[in-house]
Amino acid sequence: MIKKTKTGIPGVDELIGGGIPDKAVIIVSGSPGIGKSNFAMQYIYNGATMFNEPGVYITVEDTPENVKAYAQEFGWDLDKLEKENKIAIVAQPIYGDDKEMKRGGKDRKDTLSETIKRIGAKRVVLDSVTLFKYLFNDDIARRINLLNFIKQVKDSGCTTVMVAEQHESSPNITYLDEHFLADGLLLLFWSRHREKAERCFVAVKMRGCEINSDMRPMKITNKGVIVYPTQVPLTLASD
Repeated sequence: MIKKTKTGIPGVDELIGGGIPDKAVIIVSGSPGIGKSNFAMQYIYNGATMFNEPGVYITVEDTPENVKAYAQEFGWDLDKLEKENKIAIVAQPIYGDDKEMKRGGKDRKDTLSETIKRIGAKRVVLDSVTLFKYLFNDDIARRINLLNFIKQVKDSGCTTVMVAEQHESSPNITYLDEHFLADGLLLLFWSRHREKAERCFVAVKMRGCEINSDMRPMKITNKGVIVYPTQVPLTLASD
């Protein structure tokens, strides 16, 4: 039987067969403002507070200070968890001088490996996989380095969530390399019913798991993301 890592996000584990397979790498993909980063941080926070599983959060397009401030809006005290070595927030800027950018993957990998070992991490988040697009213009180099990252976090024993951006705000998306390379794919998207816009969740794949791939409504509350596993989105509900 496959051992699972529970996200602890209400409704999600129920839809993906009990959790993410241990040491798997999954993608959480969605359009801007849909809640991808909230989902990813909640995964890390729940690991530290509910399951005694320390986590590393790699932020590409924001600062650790901003990440902590956003988390505080949900009542998540990341400063406290960081001091207790239950969470580590690692900034990986996508801008820098030529020398810094040409160092490639080695320095980033060493830093991540050291951080994982230092706190005994069991979970990793990369927010977002866009990092590889900016650092490697060549598609082959981008794919190779993405594969190397996936191998590294798997070898470290961590269960990983990578955030991916998509232009389409629907379940009908253009699939990219990362969608195929990852073990699982969860889509977050907007659905419109008349004048109302509704956040939705769908599990596309989770290797080795029996999942429910039906679209389900999702909300961002003052306590974080909630998915409603038995409800139907407004667009699918009968009038």
